[in-house]
Parts: sequence; C-alpha cells; structure tokens
Amino acid sequence: MSYGYCETCGRPVPRRELRVIYVESVRLSVCPSCYTRLSRRDVAREMEEVSRARQQRPVPGTERRPEERILEEYEVVPDYAERVRQARERLGLTQKALAEMVKESEGTIKRIESGRLVPTIALARKLESVLSVKLLEPAVDAEQARLPSPTKMRELTLGDVVSLKKREK
Repeated sequence: MSYGYCETCGRPVPRRELRVIYVESVRLSVCPSCYTRLSRRDVAREMEEVSRARQQRPVPGTERRPEERILEEYEVVPDYAERVRQARERLGLTQKALAEMVKESEGTIKRIESGRLVPTIALARKLESVLSVKLLEPAVDAEQARLPSPTKMRELTLGDVVSLKKREK
C-alpha cells in the first residue's frame, strides 16, 4: 500500500484516502480529518468552483487517454544518452536512420545522444522498442519512498505554521 502525507498536519495517510482541497488556488493533499475541518469553512466554496470548472468538457485534442496516465508514472533513466548511443551503434544505425524509424528529426536524436534533450515518455517508449534498450523506470517520489519512522523528526507542515480563522463578513 502506498502512503502519502497530509500537507496540513503531516500525518502519513494511505494514498487512496488523501483528499484534494484548494486554498486560495493552491492545491493541497490532505487527510480526511483535515478535509472535514477545512471544508466547513469558506474554502468549500472555492473547491466547488474548481470542481465545476474541471467537470466542463475539455478542449478538443487535450483529452487524455488512459495509457497516457499510465506513462506518467515512469521517468527516463539518468544515463539515457549513453544507452541510446550505444544501442544505436550496436545495431549499426545512423542517427538519421534512427530518426526516421521513430519519426523524429535527426537533430532531436543528436540532442538526446549528447544529453542536451531528455526524451518525452512517448519518445522513450519508441526508442525502447526500436533499440531494444530500457530507458524508462518507475517514478518514485523520494518523499513517498520513505516510510514514516517514529524516531525521525517529522517535517514542518502548513498546519504547524498557519492557523486558519473564519472570515468575518
């Protein structure tokens, strides 16, 4: 089970129980108890406006397909440039031939091999299939990779610094 942290109180919470709330247009992931406490205030109105805006129909061409969401959970390996270059040379391909195979420009391939351009997840997938090399690894958030330890000092959270008060009308 994956854990996240409440950005208000700092408590570790199972990821599926985290709630999203917007406070003055800032997105916060909070635990159910902080969500209940914050949603009773004027913040609830702002959350409703944001959720209404998200429910509106997306602009054509901006819809995301399910496989795109899955791809976002990966990141390109740090030594991608060397892997691409070595795999291309191993297969006896020129940069131009590789560019044609993945339907990109030769300049893009040159910049990737020199390390000046990190390929997108979609391009990395194409390069993986053409070159038979591994360029993607599961993305692990360093914050979430750590398991909560009672002996460690906990980090400072928004709830430690700010006290929310009800607005006077």
